[in-house]
Amino acid sequence: MPTNIQLTDPILDNIQANILKGHGRDFAHHLFFQFTKGQALKAKKWIGSFAWTSAKNQLTATEQFKSGKITDGGPIFTLSLSSTGYDRLGLTDLKPGDTSFDKGMKSSAGLLGDDTALWDEAFGGPVDMMVLVADDDSKNAKTLAANIISQTAGFATLLANQRGNVLKMKGGSGIEHFGYADGISQPLYLAGDIASQPSTDQWNDETDTARLLVSDKEEPHHFGSYLVFRKLEQNVKAFKDAEGDNPPIPSNLPTVKAVDGKPNQELAGAMIVGRFENGTPTVQSSIELNPNPFSVTNDFDYSSDLSALKCPFHSHIRLMNPRNGDTIAGDVSAQRITRRGIPYDDVQRIPEDRITTISDDLLDGNQPKEGVGLLFMCYQSSIKTQFEIMQGFWANEGNIAGHVVDGQDSLIGRGTNPPKTLPKQWDQPAQSNPFSFHGFVKNKGGEYFFTPSIGFLRGLAIKTT
Repeated sequence: MPTNIQLTDPILDNIQANILKGHGRDFAHHLFFQFTKGQALKAKKWIGSFAWTSAKNQLTATEQFKSGKITDGGPIFTLSLSSTGYDRLGLTDLKPGDTSFDKGMKSSAGLLGDDTALWDEAFGGPVDMMVLVADDDSKNAKTLAANIISQTAGFATLLANQRGNVLKMKGGSGIEHFGYADGISQPLYLAGDIASQPSTDQWNDETDTARLLVSDKEEPHHFGSYLVFRKLEQNVKAFKDAEGDNPPIPSNLPTVKAVDGKPNQELAGAMIVGRFENGTPTVQSSIELNPNPFSVTNDFDYSSDLSALKCPFHSHIRLMNPRNGDTIAGDVSAQRITRRGIPYDDVQRIPEDRITTISDDLLDGNQPKEGVGLLFMCYQSSIKTQFEIMQGFWANEGNIAGHVVDGQDSLIGRGTNPPKTLPKQWDQPAQSNPFSFHGFVKNKGGEYFFTPSIGFLRGLAIKTT
């Protein structure tokens, strides 16, 4: 399995874009299709002849853009197939072997805590194929997506055209609809990305590609990856009410004192997430830090907080990435996933077709109960032993390999999610009264996919007889 990949590595020619490194485009359309019965040959011919974006082309364009050789990195196109997609194309024998992938996301609804009755109609039946179209120009992305919809009409039915676009905070970092910095800590596989980390004194995001890549059955030196897609709707109004941001509506959260003993109204919410809204980790500070120039801190672990009095065990970022195996469970890095999500806004909460720096005033002035959220996507080498463990056990049960923490994930945890506590003061043992804080995110549908190698896709053009 390749590690610490260089830009010149020939394997990049056969890995699709967006796997080893996020596509980095501001706008994206996620097109979901069901193949038409009896049209498998047409479908395979089109898939095999389309110019899907390789990791090599994506990364080369990025380097050229950074050096000023080009002004636009251009569009990104990727294709992923579900288990039913392989079957309907007559490719069952070439299907990758993860059992959760083979059964599909609905079969894991009990483990994941999903209520499929809440799912969008598009995900009610089989979803065979997902095509991602991404570009920095909103209108161009829309046009390119429309072209693909037209081209596939002879062999597939469009189920959904789900648009997404990035939200950016001051300084350019990503932000999600609840108002917190997002997408900060990501596994790194490329030598240049690994070397360019600002500091790695406590934490290094360098990750073994065995956590990500899967060899094709026909070409062992060609690699793909399993893709999980989930449309996670965020009830912004309820979240902000519960945080205490909408007086006179009372907060569900206790007031936590900062290290100086003074009450900090933002600290409780930050400890639930694990970071303040601008990304300051609560394990490092009891107040929001604003360095100039602004940068989001990621070089930290929990070795100074083994009792979880600065960042609770049940905080979102600590549950989802325990870092350096600081839990009683030991090293759980094998479960780490590679996130590639993007916010969505079906109700135009934020002005469409342009990327606006998101301010507190903009977020506080428009708090939808539905229609906005995150198009959660992650890549991994095993859905069963990575994503499903993280969602089904870590988030839903607060159970990390036998270490049962004192609460489930308040953001994405499903199920009863019983009351939890926070320290009355940062880094002090006395705990608050129990409180309830959950139920702000609903899954509106999704599916498990596999994103095959470029070589596999091109080979489909000759599998038409």
